This record gives sequence, structure tokens and C-alpha cells, in this order.
Amino acid sequence: MLVATVAAAAYIVLITLHVLAVRGDAPDGTRCRPRIARWLATSEERRRGRAESDATQRLMAGSMDRASYRAAMAAMAVQDSADHPVRVPRE
Repeated sequence: MLVATVAAAAYIVLITLHVLAVRGDAPDGTRCRPRIARWLATSEERRRGRAESDATQRLMAGSMDRASYRAAMAAMAVQDSADHPVRVPRE
């Protein structure tokens, strides 16, 4: 029972730190901890991150032209907006 409680508390703390880091509300010492975000990210989010990083590296290396890079980023943005739609509260 004690082990389950400690595990649950640790999980809650990690989720809270992740949410605060993503929203930017974290205290200065814990802001922008990419390890937490990477650890908690889903495999699909990690795959997209690798694809974006790969496209950027290819652009910087000169093996991809700007139009192809923009098309790749636009395709990723369309997929991301379909998976994570932005909901704006009405006034």
C-alpha cells in the first residue's frame, strides 16, 4: 500500500511538472526541462519531433530546398492540428 502511494505521488508530481513546463508557468528553476517532456511524450510525439529535427538538419545541410522544407512543415502542422485542435474559449 505504501509503495503504491509513493508511486502515485511521484506520477502526479511528474505530470504536474510536465504541465507547468509546457505552459510556461513553472518556477524559474524547473522551467523548460526537456527531459520531462521527452520522458512523458507519446511515441507519436517523439516520431514527429524526430521528423521535424531531421527536416531542419537536412535544410541546414543543403540536402533539402526551402520549398520542400516548407511543404514538410506544413504537412506536419496539418496533421498536428487534426490531432490536437485548438479550442478558443468564447467571451
